[in-house]
Amino acid sequence: MTGNWVMTDTDVGDLLDVLERCEPAAADDIFYAGVLAGLRELIPCDDITFQLMDVAEQRVNLLCVTDDGVQREECHGAEDEFLRLFWRQFWEEDGCAGPLSTGDYVTVLHQAETWSTRAYADTPLGSQFAAMGVKDEVLVPMTPLGGIDRRLLLFRNAGSPEFSEREKGMLALARPHIAELHTRRDRELRGEPHLTPRQWEVLRRVATGASNTQIARALGVSEATVRKHLENVFVRLGVQSRTEAVARVLAFMDVA
Repeated sequence: MTGNWVMTDTDVGDLLDVLERCEPAAADDIFYAGVLAGLRELIPCDDITFQLMDVAEQRVNLLCVTDDGVQREECHGAEDEFLRLFWRQFWEEDGCAGPLSTGDYVTVLHQAETWSTRAYADTPLGSQFAAMGVKDEVLVPMTPLGGIDRRLLLFRNAGSPEFSEREKGMLALARPHIAELHTRRDRELRGEPHLTPRQWEVLRRVATGASNTQIARALGVSEATVRKHLENVFVRLGVQSRTEAVARVLAFMDVA
């Protein structure tokens, strides 16, 4: 409970249902479009965007869901007038640095709490968003991954109400789960194999040189169970030996 609003069990249940919509992502999509579409159903908005941003390289990768469907975009550098202004104002008061400036990757940022619509429209960057019809914005930050800024952005255009405390509360609850889902998607894009937690644990111990007997003792299972886990791992990885299996997953041992 925050202020005068209460998140109901139905709200939480609906949110969990959406976060479990992890149908395989399309091709090189940076996130799961189904999850974005589901969030947009719960928290109506004109545009919901999952964004990855390399500030040093001035590279932005977007996956958006709007009334027109799923849209993908990648921008590098100041390719047009808007991007030149975006990067020029990035660290300014009206810019988009947000959590990168404060180091706060937990607090959901609501534009209307910082600026009135008129005041923001009078700033260099705000005037451009106003010209595009944007009235209100919520930024859901996530801890950077590998130096890449991660954030979820929701926009409402003129004629729509401001985002409510209830809606922001739902986004705050969803925030760590969205970050976890993106980490999962990032691993998929890097080719991490899909193994069970127990299979990963067995492989970690294999990587240390432990025998089946030692692994069984450490995990409190039989040697036959360890052998079965390894057989299943070999099938999933398409390998035929312990050495090949470890070589296949070694790059992911630190994040599995």
